Amino acid sequence: MNRLYEDPQYEEVTPEELASIKIAMVDGRGGMATNSGHWYNCINGHPFAIGECGMLMQLARCPECGAPIGGHNHQAVEGVSRAEHME
Repeated sequence: MNRLYEDPQYEEVTPEELASIKIAMVDGRGGMATNSGHWYNCINGHPFAIGECGMLMQLARCPECGAPIGGHNHQAVEGVSRAEHME
């Protein structure tokens, strides 16, 4: 069982799932519309969201592929781009 979780796993997200995610992130209690959050893509195109001010202030790893995501002082790490199609 541990071997299943050693490497990041990725399954394609269907257009219907993506639409549901967008609605939940914006309309949910204290959703991103209220907090001015933003969507970004990792270098491999996997979307991720940042709430509150929506700016990049911390480093992390993409939960889908393990690529570096986030940034420091509102500057993205190399390869991170805005996912304008998600907003």
